[in-house]
Amino acid sequence: MNDSDSDSGAAIPLVDLEQLQSACDGDAGLMRELLDLYFGQADEIMAGLGQAIAAGDVGQVDHLAHKLAGSSLACGMSALVPALRQLEHNAKSGHLQGAPDWFAQAGVQLEAVRRYMRDYLAQNPG
Repeated sequence: MNDSDSDSGAAIPLVDLEQLQSACDGDAGLMRELLDLYFGQADEIMAGLGQAIAAGDVGQVDHLAHKLAGSSLACGMSALVPALRQLEHNAKSGHLQGAPDWFAQAGVQLEAVRRYMRDYLAQNPG
């Protein structure tokens, strides 16, 4: 099986490397800085999102899910976006049905993206 076979359908890549490289103008040093900033912010937002879900705060869930989805798209961290958009959509609709599951999925994707980028940077020290 080649890569194109596994990419059939609507599969979303973990990381859109073209978007990430575009955001950094192809500068490897800038990419490392951006990734440090992104992951630091993502960890903070995920912590806040978990607290907001536990508290049933739909407004805060909407705000934080939207914020992290936007920064994830801007940096090419595509894998997180579907779960975050679902959290945002549900919160905008006034409920948090399924929020713990969507939050857990976003967390799993964040860790997968983190591992992917760690491996990518190790193989492409720039």
